[in-house]
Amino acid sequence: MLHKFAVAFVTLFIFWGCAKNEEPVVQEGWQIQEDSWYSVTIDGVKSGWAHDTTEIDGATKNVKSSKTQNMTLSRGGIEISIVVTSVFLETDDGKPISVVSSQEAMGQVQETTWLFGSDSIEMTTSAGGTPIVKEVPLPLESWLTPNALRKMFKQKIKDGNPVFTFQTMSPELGPSLITVVMTKIGEETRDILGKETNVTIWESVNDKMPIGSTEVYTIDGANVGTSIAAAFGAIVNTLMDKHDALSPLNEVPELMVSLFVEPNKKIDNSKKRLSLKIKSKDGSAVDLPSAGYQTASRNDDGTAILIIDLHKPSAATEIELNDESYLADTAICDGSDEAVRVIAHDTISAMPKNSTKADQALALRATVYDYIDEKGMSTAFGSASQTARDKKGDCSEHAVLLCGLLRAAGIPSRGVMGMVYIPNYNSPNGVFGWHMWTQALIDGEWIDLDATLLVPFTVGHVATVTSSLSDEGMAAEMAAIMSTIGNLEVEVVEEDEQ
Repeated sequence: MLHKFAVAFVTLFIFWGCAKNEEPVVQEGWQIQEDSWYSVTIDGVKSGWAHDTTEIDGATKNVKSSKTQNMTLSRGGIEISIVVTSVFLETDDGKPISVVSSQEAMGQVQETTWLFGSDSIEMTTSAGGTPIVKEVPLPLESWLTPNALRKMFKQKIKDGNPVFTFQTMSPELGPSLITVVMTKIGEETRDILGKETNVTIWESVNDKMPIGSTEVYTIDGANVGTSIAAAFGAIVNTLMDKHDALSPLNEVPELMVSLFVEPNKKIDNSKKRLSLKIKSKDGSAVDLPSAGYQTASRNDDGTAILIIDLHKPSAATEIELNDESYLADTAICDGSDEAVRVIAHDTISAMPKNSTKADQALALRATVYDYIDEKGMSTAFGSASQTARDKKGDCSEHAVLLCGLLRAAGIPSRGVMGMVYIPNYNSPNGVFGWHMWTQALIDGEWIDLDATLLVPFTVGHVATVTSSLSDEGMAAEMAAIMSTIGNLEVEVVEEDEQ
């Protein structure tokens, strides 16, 4: 499912740009103030385009900031096209009104709407099932809406501020504040749309993303480019005219096979215990969770030692034991959906009345393995409800459907993103590929369950992050793995039966 993580990250890194490469025009009462087209490349290969506009309502003076991003990626030779859009509406003095965002991929659509009140946000999310509506608190701290942020940034550049900090929100990261620090690192002259233009270069870091970005602005604050040195290749967003931005793709970035990790020797997946040493390619410290059957510890040199022991699941913390999000309905994991509930009910009703929660969890895992009869990589993060209806998907669809079934059965669950060992891949030692699976909370312990396998689980799994799959926090949790994708090396230390 690597392309799904990467797409989320590419979407998140693009700043609310404010370049002006077309004159203002009027369309149905809305005046277009800023209109920007960008080419998006990954590791030097064009992946698609982005289009940003800022419009003002002539009657109310409300401001609408719209963003569309269209990308095509390849994994294993299968091309996946994804369109992500967001529209942020605010008053002329920077008060938020609403946000509407969507992601469409291979016929699957996920939609989110925020309606801002005086002290809360009504959040509606849907991904093929019944829309999930909830209220989340509006942050008490001061923060900037997109247009207010553009005004502030232009003023900071005009005033010559070399460093400044602000807080904002991004529809792609959920309804929580993002703290951003901008630091000026240089000035130069560049060819921008055929004109020699003085630009300033800035380093941008924030508290939600593990990797910072380099952003380029004209002296009047127009964004003309953004880049991130991701481990799987530089992601570059470059201002262009519309014709060049929309030019056809000659090839498509490959984001699966290129990111496989070959260990130093083969792994016997029939073993019950495995020790691994994990290090980063760039020398940064490796931070991996102790979760499920995995126990992680960090060495003084920044490497990590993992022990995957199928006899020793990790105990849930007190916070996790009381966290209602592991049973909650979300757009991606909607355990209350009728189709999901039917599958769970049919599975458990066929079991003995004295079956335990552990028995039920294992049975539900086996059900998902059998139920998804079109196993392939042409889907793009279908929800539990979508998967319950179309019966197709890859590892992420198996994982979220199992999460939904567990919650329908009253068993707390969460998703796990990481790597799985593929022993038979065309490599001497096999490879680790990026993957998603499920954990069930049973008798106070997190139990790993992989619904893509014939067996419940194997030692050949490396967990990098866990997620309750909540509508509010899932994107930020997924973004956290981007410092590890393409940046890990695996060494087998020990494997045994005990």
